[in-house]
Amino acid sequence: MSADFSHAVLAFGANLRDEHGFTLAHAKGHDALRAAEIVGIVDRERLRHAFRFIYCTTPGEAQRFDDAFDRFFSGPEGIAQPDAPARRTRPGPDTPSERRTSPESSDPDPETDESDGGAQQRTRPADGFPEAAAAWQQLRARYSPGAAVADPPLISSDGLDALLAAAGTLIAGVRLGRSRRWRPKRNGPRFDLRRTLRASVAAGGEPATIHRLGPPRRNPRFVVLIDGSRSMAEHTGPSLQFAYALCRRTRRARAFVFSTAMREVTRAMRNRQQEGHLLHGLGEAWGGGTRLGANLTAFVRGAGEQLLRRDTVVLIASDGLDTGDTAALKRAMRVLRGRCAAVVWLHPHAAEAGFAPSASGMRAALPYVTVFAAAGNRSDFIRLARSLGREI
Repeated sequence: MSADFSHAVLAFGANLRDEHGFTLAHAKGHDALRAAEIVGIVDRERLRHAFRFIYCTTPGEAQRFDDAFDRFFSGPEGIAQPDAPARRTRPGPDTPSERRTSPESSDPDPETDESDGGAQQRTRPADGFPEAAAAWQQLRARYSPGAAVADPPLISSDGLDALLAAAGTLIAGVRLGRSRRWRPKRNGPRFDLRRTLRASVAAGGEPATIHRLGPPRRNPRFVVLIDGSRSMAEHTGPSLQFAYALCRRTRRARAFVFSTAMREVTRAMRNRQQEGHLLHGLGEAWGGGTRLGANLTAFVRGAGEQLLRRDTVVLIASDGLDTGDTAALKRAMRVLRGRCAAVVWLHPHAAEAGFAPSASGMRAALPYVTVFAAAGNRSDFIRLARSLGREI
């Protein structure tokens, strides 16, 4: 949940108390934030009904609430797109001097921050609308279920060596399934006649030491599914780096990204000629809305038929904010968990103080998750690599 919108919700409670005569405890604000996380903010009416249920205790308050909600969260028509490039128009011949001398034009460009070369886009609420409306409009765009095509993500080389080492640690530390080859093993199920006879030579032909064979556990197969939706835009860097490191360290790793669609990126991650480690051609699999249930269902019915085995570890990097059908997500997670060795859910906010996995998609998936871990930075992935072998 955005900090701006969280502050706006708390300010809305203060507005109800100070301007409209509501009697509210401080806990109401926290309840409203949890409700916004559960019902989502894409649908304005669902958010209104959730807040009405929390804030209103009498019929009179319910009548005043709608007017207060509309006044506080009113915003411009349409949905703001903070990540969309600005569309500029050329001023007429009689306007340049007016634009330069206008008091409004003396402010920094609302669409582009000149201090960083124009790379970072900003949005400014329209005149006459409160900051809360702008925050809500921006979050609606961010968590919208609609498809979009964004710039290709870059797998940064910064700190990559540490994650390559962590991937090696993870591969060495996790052993699942049994190899087909029989190896010397102290308590193996098969008698090793050849080694037993060879050892008996030193004892005058007496088989003093019995040697045995057993199938050793082997390295698992890894499947990494990375949520590339708008709500994860600030947190995908370490996940992409770790998936890249796994694909480089073992041929038994496969990587996928998803948003409103899903696409495999294993070959691109293993391509050493890939310039700057940019992942091109992702289409609707990157930068759009979040459809966890639909994409996981497509995976288990498609590539999962081949990849999901009893020695497969599935890692899902996502914040669990699903704008699709949570029932479909629950069914897909049930199938996924039943056909692999472990499901590891990597949440970017899990290490933050006071965090609770209360998003509807997250609550639907949790019963089928083997390990729930933090994945906000490279240090989280290094800790995961060291401990995962003991947890599954």
